[in-house]
Amino acid sequence: MTSVRQIFVSHSKHDKDIVASFDKVFARTGVKSACMEFEDVSAPEWFKIKNTINESKAVFVLLGPNVRSSIYTQNWIAFEVGLACALGKGVWVFEQLNSKIVDFPIPYVTNYMVYNLEEQGHFEYVREIIEGLRDKAQVVWSAVDEVHHEVPKGTKVQCPHCHSKFSLHPRRLVFLKSLNCPSCRQSFTPKKLF
Repeated sequence: MTSVRQIFVSHSKHDKDIVASFDKVFARTGVKSACMEFEDVSAPEWFKIKNTINESKAVFVLLGPNVRSSIYTQNWIAFEVGLACALGKGVWVFEQLNSKIVDFPIPYVTNYMVYNLEEQGHFEYVREIIEGLRDKAQVVWSAVDEVHHEVPKGTKVQCPHCHSKFSLHPRRLVFLKSLNCPSCRQSFTPKKLF
């Protein structure tokens, strides 16, 4: 297992405000956000991306308003999600509350969070996710003063349209009247699976 503490972040380079908000959260955790458009990537780009995802704890997809602005962006996000699936990495989709994105399905999703990082509780919840992923699968025996964080579990839900199962975060969102499934983008009322 790699000792690199990073999470691959897939997003549109035009959603700078969203990336900046998540970078603030990452800065408090000691975990690197691997955003490839800021890296000096030599050809072939896919090879570097594959290695970076392989070395990452998970893939975060920041579903922002510009994700559909370019076929180039859409194809790279699809490639990155496909690699995460093939490499057995969790894919966490983060979408802003009241988002208007209705036509960007992500077939492989393990965790989904609707957020507003201006709310302190959401900011702290994302931090808990990052710290939990950072500490996941580390040695159980540690120094007395070292703190290990758990990855928040969320609530397991299933889309009635495409039958995708994923964890919905934070848990209280299971009481939403409707939610757009991150896999098929159809609206449904989330119900707890177990």
